[in-house]
Amino acid sequence: MNELQTLTAQRDEVLAKIREIEASCKGIENEHNAQRVQALNLEQAQLNAQKQEISAKLSAMNSRLSAISSEIASLSGTGIDRILEAIKNQRWYFFKNKTKVLMDRNTGLLWANLNYFPYRRNNGSDEYLNDSSVLAVINSFNFDYADFRIPTHIELWYIAKDNTFPFQNGRNWRINDIDYWFVIYNGYQRGKDLDDNGENADITNRQASLLPCSATLINGSDYQKNVSPNNPNYTEKERLQFTLDLFTQNDLWPIFDDEEITELYKKIYYEKPCLMEQLQTLQEEIESLQTVVLLSSTFDYTALLTKYDIKGIDGSIIKYYQAVQQWVEELLEKLDYYETEKEDVIRDFNIIGLKLGKKYENSDQLTAEENNLLRERQRYFASRFSLGMNSVKSKILAVKHQADELEYRIDEIDNGDDAIHQLALLEKEERASFSFIAENTAKIIRNALKKIEFFEENHQYVVWAIEAWEQWTEKYKVFRTTYREELKGSCEEDGIEEEIWQKWFSDWQTLRFRIEQKFQPIVEHELHERVAMVKEDEISVAQQIIAELEVYRNAVDTFYREERKGIYQNFAFQSNGDIQDKLEAESKLYKLTADFQNALQSIVFNCAKAEDRIFILNWANDLLDIQIDDVLALISDNDLDKISETILTEFSELKKKNYEIYLADAKSYGQEQARRDKQFNSLMFKMRKGLK
Repeated sequence: MNELQTLTAQRDEVLAKIREIEASCKGIENEHNAQRVQALNLEQAQLNAQKQEISAKLSAMNSRLSAISSEIASLSGTGIDRILEAIKNQRWYFFKNKTKVLMDRNTGLLWANLNYFPYRRNNGSDEYLNDSSVLAVINSFNFDYADFRIPTHIELWYIAKDNTFPFQNGRNWRINDIDYWFVIYNGYQRGKDLDDNGENADITNRQASLLPCSATLINGSDYQKNVSPNNPNYTEKERLQFTLDLFTQNDLWPIFDDEEITELYKKIYYEKPCLMEQLQTLQEEIESLQTVVLLSSTFDYTALLTKYDIKGIDGSIIKYYQAVQQWVEELLEKLDYYETEKEDVIRDFNIIGLKLGKKYENSDQLTAEENNLLRERQRYFASRFSLGMNSVKSKILAVKHQADELEYRIDEIDNGDDAIHQLALLEKEERASFSFIAENTAKIIRNALKKIEFFEENHQYVVWAIEAWEQWTEKYKVFRTTYREELKGSCEEDGIEEEIWQKWFSDWQTLRFRIEQKFQPIVEHELHERVAMVKEDEISVAQQIIAELEVYRNAVDTFYREERKGIYQNFAFQSNGDIQDKLEAESKLYKLTADFQNALQSIVFNCAKAEDRIFILNWANDLLDIQIDDVLALISDNDLDKISETILTEFSELKKKNYEIYLADAKSYGQEQARRDKQFNSLMFKMRKGLK
């Protein structure tokens, strides 16, 4: 018997027990009703199970469940009617599960069970309680309910005058043949003599016995008004139902004068709900086996392995190849179902993957370092965003083909004359355990599904990242070809030597390559985990930074395409003109870098976590220092003794500015940046002045 058959058999046993309860309620007068109740109980369990899984049908299911419950109650009505009739004929109730109290049906008040409660001193001897000890006695006794108190004189007389009160016996209206009982009268604690007729008769300051009560079951309700025979708003059956509801809502098991009614109550309100809960649990397990569950990157493949005898499989080649074949087919079936359900997402994903799937071709116009950067960047994006579901299936099918090959080899051996020897050789061959194959194939699927789920959850970001990758790659190739030719042509027209413009382009290329290297790390950082922001924005931090990096990149391109030649022409015939030219160019470029740093500031300080701020600052650091490095290299290469050691030392100190210590405060960070910019400009002026 498999798991599904076992669960189904257990369900049927539970249904049989429910059927017995329905029959004992005497509400099933004929076979039609019996069959109908059984069918309704099963449908109720099925709907409750589906309700948890199919949220889209929630409203309709609630309506159906309500109708089913009403119909069951109707068909089982005779049993409930018998309980209501018993409530009508009985005022006082002890409880199987709350032995220390009893309840008055007419008021809903709970009273202490004097069989347990120490209503007199010395645990019920003949001595009355002292007036001062009453509250201590109440507080020290465990009633299982709160708010027990001394009754009012009206409340006590209301139960004492009824000779059906369980402890009302002896002379006159005495309780347990005791005359004096504590009451609250006009706000004071007094003793009431039950030998005197009337709620106000003979109430004085004296020692007495104690019978506390509690309204905890009816607080905040109109119970007493609802059950009153004089209430014209409700029928007799409705008034009795209020009492039954009080029992069921407070999980009480009342003891009726008729033992058969007590047992009937137990079956309907205790045993049947427990069985219905078991039925629902079993039904959920059955449906979980019968329902195709959509795969996810977190699916537990070990749950699928429970049906396999792993030890037996690893001990038998025949069981081994059969299990591998079955396992792969099961995974492929689930994968096919997943593809059907996620068809649109996978199609969009594959369209993006086509862009990344093309093999990178080295360009002769790029250096080996540049080609490597662009190639590795494409490889990274492809590894993250190329889905290749066919490749996933091929890997899994390859495992099945090897199992098929095992089956084929055994068939071939069976047809030969040396079967025993050949089977022995086959048996000795090394092969992966079945559980390892299951784990590895599940890993292949999970890795693919992780990509799809990430794409679903971050669709806008992924689309942007791929588009940005395309644009940046294309823009760099344009820079290395078109922009270079433009610079060359422009310089040749003005008679500027090749050696000079080649040096400009080399500087341009170095800076552009440094900028290009910054693209992938910041995109990758956001892919790893979305950067939390103080003030949330639909545009991610990475998108904001790349946008500013693009502004910086374009500004650098504009400088070399439109301004660099003019600076050279201004200083070409001046003393130390080549050095002045270089310093002026670095000053202009530093201004662009400072603008970029300033733009980054608002992004950095909108990051909620300090580690993200530090990451961005470290990411940008070498860009922020590039002009300082270039100036120091220029001075070193030209051995400029005209520039004082003091200026050089101060200039070198600019690189040591540690912005991390200002990351807690945007204002301080901005002030430090402004001081650095001012110092840079001041030192550049002093150096250029010293060259004249």
